[in-house]
Amino acid sequence: MAAWQFDLYFIARDTSAPNMDAEGWDAPPLPLGLVYDVQTELTNYLGSPWMMLPHWLVFGPERGNRVDILFENEIEASVFVRCDVRDEAPQFLVLVSNLAHIHGCRFFSPQSRELLEPNLEVLESAIRRSSARILPDELLRR
Repeated sequence: MAAWQFDLYFIARDTSAPNMDAEGWDAPPLPLGLVYDVQTELTNYLGSPWMMLPHWLVFGPERGNRVDILFENEIEASVFVRCDVRDEAPQFLVLVSNLAHIHGCRFFSPQSRELLEPNLEVLESAIRRSSARILPDELLRR
């Protein structure tokens, strides 16, 4: 993960945080019906996705704010958000928070190992506490 990235995983509200002590941890997958609904709404807001690999859709640029959907099998998929802290775009955080809230999800931050409510202030606070940052040479490229 690059220094400017802050990752979040959609998880169902009634799901506990994943065990990150285990090697090769995975965020709990979501039911495919819910993921298809999220995918439809992402397409409406962010446009058509591009395919990173088979079964891996990306909404947004590779180096920027984006939402990824990884289809695990015929019944489950994972949805994760990559926030670009170089881009002050609270509207992206509001969008993903609204989608999580509407679909009965909250976020899991693997960096801090905490569950986060889908709320702009909560996410901004988590990003400030994280190690994600803008590097000096990236400031010069703005």
